[in-house]
Amino acid sequence: MSKKFLILSLLFFAGTSVLPVFSEESDSNADFYETSDSSLSADLSFLSESGSDKSESVSEADSLNSEGDSSESSESDSFDDIFSDAEDAEKPVVTEETENTGTYNVSIGTVKIPLEVTGSLAAEFGFAYINEDHSNDGSIYFDFDNSIYFTTRPDKYLALKGTLKTEMPDSGEASADGQNNFLYLYEMYFDYLMFDRIYITAGKKKINWGNIRLFTDSDYYSDTNALATNILYDSRQHISGMIRIPFGLNTFSFVGMYKGGGTDAASKDMSFAANAELVFLGTSLNLFGRRFPIDSDSLPILGAELKRTLFGVDFYGQELGVISSGTKLKDFCKTKFNDKSAFDKLITTGGFYKVLLDGIPRFGINAEYQLIYDPEPSDNENFFINRFAVNMGLGKLGKEKNINLVFQWNHNITEKSGIVQGGLVLSGIMPHCDWRNGGKYEYGDDYEYGKFTIGSYLHISLNY
Repeated sequence: MSKKFLILSLLFFAGTSVLPVFSEESDSNADFYETSDSSLSADLSFLSESGSDKSESVSEADSLNSEGDSSESSESDSFDDIFSDAEDAEKPVVTEETENTGTYNVSIGTVKIPLEVTGSLAAEFGFAYINEDHSNDGSIYFDFDNSIYFTTRPDKYLALKGTLKTEMPDSGEASADGQNNFLYLYEMYFDYLMFDRIYITAGKKKINWGNIRLFTDSDYYSDTNALATNILYDSRQHISGMIRIPFGLNTFSFVGMYKGGGTDAASKDMSFAANAELVFLGTSLNLFGRRFPIDSDSLPILGAELKRTLFGVDFYGQELGVISSGTKLKDFCKTKFNDKSAFDKLITTGGFYKVLLDGIPRFGINAEYQLIYDPEPSDNENFFINRFAVNMGLGKLGKEKNINLVFQWNHNITEKSGIVQGGLVLSGIMPHCDWRNGGKYEYGDDYEYGKFTIGSYLHISLNY
C-alpha cells in the first residue's frame, strides 16, 4: 500500500508541522484513477499518512541552512563532534550505544564516528464493503510498512544517509529495483559540503523539484502528465549526482542521473536536469529543464514556476512544456509563440495551500487546477483536459480533541470522472492506535452506476 501523504490534514492528527513544498513521487504506471477491487489498501488509501517515508523534500533554498547542511530531508541534521584524525585500521568495526537513544558510535580503530538510527512502523488491518454497479463485494486486508533510517556525520562537511524498507503487500517500488519487498534499500546517498559554499549529493536518492503537491500524487493521477510536474519523478530509480550552488537567496542546481549498470556512463545514456530558483520581492521563480537519455522515448521538458505567500496563503503556478522538436522550438520563439507544434504537451497547473495549526479545531486546505493541452492529439484523445483536486481536513474535534475529519475530491472535468471520499479518524483509542473509517465514491465512463466503498480499520504506528 502506498504510504504517500494523501490528505494534508492527517498531519494535524499526528500533531506535526505543515507539509513540505514538494509532493512525493510514485513510479506506478497504472491507468488514471485505477484502484484495486481485491485490496482494502487501494480503496481506503486516502486515510493513510506519510509517516513511513522520512525523506520528504523541501525547497532547494530552504534546505541550504545556515550550518551548511546539504540534506533535502524535512528534518534538519545537527552537526556532531568532529573526528578529524581518521585512520585506516584492521580492527573490527564495533558499536556502542550512547546516552542519546538511537545514536551510536561506530569505532574504526581509534576513531569514533556518530551513527544515528531511527525508524517508523505502520501496521493496518480492517475490512471494506464494496458496491460496484450494484454488485456487492467485501475485502479484508493487512498492511505492514517499516522503515529504518540511518545517518552518520563525522563533521559538517560529509554525511552518509540511507533508508531500509519492509512492506507487505509489495507496492511495486521494490520489484522495480529488482529487490525483495521484505527488506530492500530505498535510499543510500551522501551529502558533501565543498568550500563552505557548494553542496554535492550523490547516490540512490529521491529528488523533488517544484511546488505542485496534488497533481504529483500518482495514486490518483498516475499518468505521465501528472508525474511530469516533478521533472525528477523517477530519480530514485537511478544513481544520481546533484550540485547546488547558492548565491544569496538564489540557488542553482544541476543533476545527472544514470540507470545503467556499467561504471563508464556515456552522456547519451544519462539524464540531465538543471534548476534555477530565484527569489525577488517575496516571490520565488523557478526555471527548470530536463533532457532524457538519447535513446529514450521520453521527450525533453522545460518549465517555470512562481510561488508567493499572500495573507498567509501559499499561491503557486507552473507552466511545463514537453518539447517535440528543438528546431520547432526555435521557430516557436521566432513566430512570437504562435506555433504550438513545437510541444508534444503543454501542462498548466496552479493552486493554493493553507493550514491553521494554532487554533482549535485545526484546519487545512489544498486545491489545484490543471489544464493539459495536446496540439496534435490522437483519435481517442482531446485537445484539452481540465481537472482539479481538493484536499481538506479538520483536526482536534470533540471533547477529547481526538476526532478528525478528512475530505478529498479529484475530478476530471473533461472526462466527467473522478473520486469523492471522506473519512473520520478517532486518534488515541489505544496506545499507538487510531481507528479510521471512511467512504469513497468513484464515477465516470468506467462505471454504469459508480463504485461505492465503505471501510474501517485500525492503524498502529510507532516512531523509534
